[in-house]
Amino acid sequence: MNKDNTMGTGERQFDGRANFAADDDIESLLDAHFEKFGISKREIWRNFQIYSRRLFLKKFLAHYEFFRMVVDLPGDIVELGVYRGASLMSWANFLEIRNMGDRQKQVFGFDNFAGFSNISDKDGKIDSTFGKVLNGFDSSGFEEILRDAISIFDKDRFIPYKPRVVLVKGDVEETVPRFIEENPGLRISLLHFDCDMYEPTKVGLEHFWPLVVPGGVVLFDEYGIRPWEGESRAVDEYFEGKVKIQRLDWSPNPGGYIVKGQ
Repeated sequence: MNKDNTMGTGERQFDGRANFAADDDIESLLDAHFEKFGISKREIWRNFQIYSRRLFLKKFLAHYEFFRMVVDLPGDIVELGVYRGASLMSWANFLEIRNMGDRQKQVFGFDNFAGFSNISDKDGKIDSTFGKVLNGFDSSGFEEILRDAISIFDKDRFIPYKPRVVLVKGDVEETVPRFIEENPGLRISLLHFDCDMYEPTKVGLEHFWPLVVPGGVVLFDEYGIRPWEGESRAVDEYFEGKVKIQRLDWSPNPGGYIVKGQ
């Protein structure tokens, strides 16, 4: 590829990493701002509205929009693909705010914390530009940090002795069937797919979709996003056009969602 991203053909090619340059510039300005005015970490998180990027606030607000749709439904929240836990802990905090006295509702997060263990033909070609490589999005170095953050979160819960967040470690293809066998009464109000690949998405749908209650919401982070064709393929194959897949008109995340029964 030439420096102008034209591949020598004159036709400009998409460079995923280049799109983050503006974000890096803004975040560098924020770093300089914090240093210039001696702003502490405590001040930052207490006044996050001042410093959070719209990109991240938009995703956070989108998740709350979906949570509002299921707040009065029975069933737990299940997330496939935890990575560093931002979405996972959003769900947990929403539950503590809106369902604080409900001892039953929990958030279950499934992840191997080792990145992509397999990329099949149905996932399409490897693309390092987007981290679509074996062991891509490896969060092993963050697992201990997340577990510690959850323990701090637990100290601020309304009902401290009943865990709100449960991590299920391992490959989804193995952990999900075993989890359902061990939890036969499980019902799901919100199911969040962020595992990107064909096989874990397929396995997750086969085992969890029947447990989603009527009116429950299923989110697909990478649906319809070109580099992640495996997730879209698994969704289309499973539902065979029998459900309505929708998208928010103000947020690119998630790529698609389903309301069961609509």
